[in-house]
Amino acid sequence: MNAAYTQLLLQVLRDRCASRMMLRMTVLVLALTVLAPIASSMIDRRDAGWAVMAGAPSFLILLWCGAFLKSAVQQNHPAYACLVPQLRRRLVVLTMAVWGLSGVLVAAMAAAVVGHFGYVLVAGAFFFCYMLFVQRYAALALLPSLLILGSVSVLREPLHALWAVVGPMGEPALAGIGLIVAVALGGAGLRLVFPRGGDDHWAWHARHAMLQRRLQGESLKRGESDNWSRWGMRLRVGYRSALRRDSSGGAAPGAMLLHTFGPAAHEGGYHAYAVLVTLAAALAVLCSGGDTFAVRDLMRTSVMQACVLVGVMMYAFELAKGATRHGAEQAIYCLAPAAPPVAQLNRVMGAALLKRFLRVWLVAVLCAAGLDMVIQGAPRLYASTFVLSASLLPFACTLLRNYAAMPAAPSQMATLVGTFLATVAYLVLVGVERHVQQFPLFCIGVAIALASLVLLRWRWQRLMGLPAVLPAGRLLA
Repeated sequence: MNAAYTQLLLQVLRDRCASRMMLRMTVLVLALTVLAPIASSMIDRRDAGWAVMAGAPSFLILLWCGAFLKSAVQQNHPAYACLVPQLRRRLVVLTMAVWGLSGVLVAAMAAAVVGHFGYVLVAGAFFFCYMLFVQRYAALALLPSLLILGSVSVLREPLHALWAVVGPMGEPALAGIGLIVAVALGGAGLRLVFPRGGDDHWAWHARHAMLQRRLQGESLKRGESDNWSRWGMRLRVGYRSALRRDSSGGAAPGAMLLHTFGPAAHEGGYHAYAVLVTLAAALAVLCSGGDTFAVRDLMRTSVMQACVLVGVMMYAFELAKGATRHGAEQAIYCLAPAAPPVAQLNRVMGAALLKRFLRVWLVAVLCAAGLDMVIQGAPRLYASTFVLSASLLPFACTLLRNYAAMPAAPSQMATLVGTFLATVAYLVLVGVERHVQQFPLFCIGVAIALASLVLLRWRWQRLMGLPAVLPAGRLLA
């Protein structure tokens, strides 16, 4: 590898904020890999330990490959082609080399546990192709969930029939055909992700940059937010009604203050999301027929994360991003006669934020409890659901922060790290609940809830001792 390819590859580490979070996640995952054999020997499940030891490094490889792809797409700026000869060709070659080597490593580690190196290699190749297309078409992010649901319900019989036809061909032949198809898809994906230049490249790069700014909580440029605002406001009927009602007079100071955090502070969309996902999951369980066990197991692991975990966590993260994006509105509101006094600003803001967060948390927990009852067919709650619900309470503490010292564009890696750790913790809880019947999970949940209350009290007292923390980001502006 010459110096040019080395420089392109090392750009991933030159994003200091993102690389620090990636390195922290790497350390945590490697620690999990080391602790997995110890935990598996304690519960007499050595096969689970080997699976974690192979799965954790594979996850890290995929994570770093995703970070490299994001960096490579950003490096393929249309204007850079005038400055760096053969930039696009080098990025394409480097992406193929990195992903080819990573696919072989992941397939080798997975095959060491489950066998069938060829099938695993094909699966990894298709996943890399999927990562390419997701960069261009964000709506494809929903495809894995749809495929999983379809494979255990409406597509189950067609898939079995298809396997009965192609299975006798054997693993070498099927793996070879699969790799040929994956190479063709990968070539098409590389052409989409790394355009050659021209007006289409400039237009796509502008849309991609706009999406990244929205995800990072930055303010959009003039003319970029028209389509987003039109569709977003149609999805925020509850927010518009609340804003219209509060603006007519008589609203509490806390409610008016949270309007300066932007639409993200309104929890109506999160309530609707939790209820709709839970209803869909309950309907899938009730209509599962002969696949009841598989569908219930899938609903319990995936929907609990989507409904309880992601919904509550994302509300806390979106509140923080909304605060920094709307610092100008907060400055104007603080000058209004109806604004709370400066000495009371932190108290009013903290109480309003906790009230909103706890409402989102309560609705999500009720949805999860309802799904537990549907799955078990009785008014009972899984211990893992109780622990997960208690584990989400500390996110309320993250809302009681010094917003005045927050950066204008907080890193998205904190969101990814938090989501990953919470997801792993929930899957571990499910495994412990299944294989260690006497483990005191309910006691652990109570301990987490009590510790959260102590931490919340400390954060509240600390917030009360600070000067006014709004407008957000003013100390770093």
